[in-house]
Amino acid sequence: MIKLTGEQEEALGQFRLARKGKSSPLTIKAENLLDPTQTGAYLEAVKNQLGAPDNKTAASILIKRYAFLPVIYLYCMTSWNVKLDIRHENITIVSQERDGLWLPGFHFVRLQGQGAGMDRDQWREDAVRTLFKGHIFPLINRIASEGKVSRLILWENIAIYLFWLYEKILPLEMHSERAAEDYRFILEEAPGNLFGCENTNPLKKFDSRKILSENTGEMVRPRKTCCYSYLTSSGKRCGTCPHSCSSKRRIPDE
Repeated sequence: MIKLTGEQEEALGQFRLARKGKSSPLTIKAENLLDPTQTGAYLEAVKNQLGAPDNKTAASILIKRYAFLPVIYLYCMTSWNVKLDIRHENITIVSQERDGLWLPGFHFVRLQGQGAGMDRDQWREDAVRTLFKGHIFPLINRIASEGKVSRLILWENIAIYLFWLYEKILPLEMHSERAAEDYRFILEEAPGNLFGCENTNPLKKFDSRKILSENTGEMVRPRKTCCYSYLTSSGKRCGTCPHSCSSKRRIPDE
């Protein structure tokens, strides 16, 4: 096993890696989120924290915040060739706030993982399976069931941060070519069974054509589903909100 260095741990702080935090109703072991006797109470606590009107909204925002755990994992996989121990029992969601926003972090009991070895392609396939089929798929199913929210919304909440990591963050770093290869594999080549889905890759469908945002002048990929962020007490819509983008679609000149 490879134990991450202090420098690496510090680098992951930008993706909300957290040290063990104070006790809070919103701090919970990831494995307990899979417990049907605890999921409902946790969603209720999240709903109250966000000022959300219902558990559907709370469930969506919870998974949107949770998407930073896959970001941590995939950053380690691509940048350092480390497949982190992401078993549910090794992860604690740590409640924390920034500028009045609830932005939970993630504490690893053991911040360590396996190296790539000689056959990186096979290792990468196993790493993707471990993350999505082993960790994310059962969590999405439990939260979707408890919150009565579409799984498509929850998968897109994961997808948007995958896009961000591989399109905005990793291309600026040393291993940009490896990042491009990993991104292509996850989004285009990985079969559905690596994600716990029988037939299709649940992330691929959200890779839609980008449009020019009239608000920012930047190219954005409009969401296909709504995350309900505007229903929370902040009232804010995300920058790729399908309601906003659909009324302001503009394809840039070729």
